[in-house]
Amino acid sequence: MPGKKLGQHFLNNISIVKKIIKFARIENEPVLEIGAGKGILTREIAKKAKIVYAIEIDPQYADILAKKNIPNTVVINTDFLSLDLNDYKDCIIVGNIPYYITTKIIEKLVQERNKFLHAVLTVQKEYGERLLTKPGTTKYSSITCYVNYYFNVAKGFNISPGYFTPPPKVSSMVIGLYHREPLFLLKNEENFFEFINGIFRYRRKTLKNALINYLGSLPDLTDRDIITKRPEQLGLNEFFQLYENIKEDILLNKQE
Repeated sequence: MPGKKLGQHFLNNISIVKKIIKFARIENEPVLEIGAGKGILTREIAKKAKIVYAIEIDPQYADILAKKNIPNTVVINTDFLSLDLNDYKDCIIVGNIPYYITTKIIEKLVQERNKFLHAVLTVQKEYGERLLTKPGTTKYSSITCYVNYYFNVAKGFNISPGYFTPPPKVSSMVIGLYHREPLFLLKNEENFFEFINGIFRYRRKTLKNALINYLGSLPDLTDRDIITKRPEQLGLNEFFQLYENIKEDILLNKQE
């Protein structure tokens, strides 16, 4: 049985597998697969890819997969989070990923974004909706801003629980992450997204109260109208303009 501690839910339907591969647009490129499991996706990817690097953290399943001798495939028993993607440069990344480490995987893809072509991931449906949503909606959050600064996020399709073994308790969604030109250039990306994350702790408050809670006082703002909005109503550009206006206050607050 798939290891519960690793959050493994293996696809069991070949039609769904083929839909994922079609969405991934694999045409003789190298592919790095996250969480290859017993290889239902691996086998089909190998028919389209130049080579498949099948990453599987569980030694039991890595051994099962290696013994299948799938053509064009290298099985690697390791944790994807520990990989240096420089060693697999210009791959398409495909993965049916454990829900509990989705954010860690996406953070890694952001940090090493120049090392791969694009990524197609099967994630929890609710998580996918958070990445695809717009300002002013209940699912809009700091992770929405973070991912959409670096990637264009595309929806593939939803997958019902019954297409996995064992079935998860929630539906899944296939999404694509495609490189994009930044809407604006940041001198300090870490500080900017730390600021957005901090402000989103007070998403239901007005921006005025969110800033007071986050900074300890209300900074002098060029645009006074913005403070009547809630954090969840601000788009990336508005967050950037706000950040540029008060970044000295933010820096002072970090030093205290």
